Amino acid sequence: MSAEALALGVLSAVRGVPLAIVYALLLSPHPARLLLTYVAAGLAVTLGVGIVVVTWLHTDTRSSGATTGHLGLDLALGAVAVAWAGLRLAGRDPLRRRARPSAEGRGVLPAALDRRLRAPTVPTVAAAGVATNLPGLYFLAALVAILQTHPSAVGGIVQVLVYGLLRFALPAAALALVVLRPDHTREVVRAAHAWGTRHARVLGAVLVGGVGVYLVAKGLVGLLG
Repeated sequence: MSAEALALGVLSAVRGVPLAIVYALLLSPHPARLLLTYVAAGLAVTLGVGIVVVTWLHTDTRSSGATTGHLGLDLALGAVAVAWAGLRLAGRDPLRRRARPSAEGRGVLPAALDRRLRAPTVPTVAAAGVATNLPGLYFLAALVAILQTHPSAVGGIVQVLVYGLLRFALPAAALALVVLRPDHTREVVRAAHAWGTRHARVLGAVLVGGVGVYLVAKGLVGLLG
């Protein structure tokens, strides 16, 4: 199992927008059903894309062209991540318009998504699960890391499964807790969300920027070494 993919799976579990969605769903009248929908839709996208990629590309991971391509992708992803983190630390978001902070403190979410999640439905939550789990920085970097272990088809699928479980560990934990102890779960998550919202800009920039610096260094060392 790629240690890099494991680390990226843990980082994927603390992405700001998915956690804000989980918080919004916990405040809804039927949190368990909606959380289950979100986790199922997101996990389906993650596993579906990941399994297709590793089974399609695993046979050609040892060629010099594949190695160069993987390192080049690491370098490109890292450069984009560093640039994004720099803009975030400067107080700018180049990707989306944020919602105005609400009474529940859901300003982390894009404005359109925030409006829809004020009265969430199963189709809306399923769509959010798909949209927020399409391949991004952590997901693409994890797939590259898995391919760099030169896995068999089965080995690659197992690594994707482990990454997916880590990616959805917190939403799944919230689902389990809201079923077992709904009132206590809302109190704990409300406090954690309040802290996370206050520090979202810096935390997100530091995490993404750190991954970006690592990927740039990895790509340069591999290509120039």
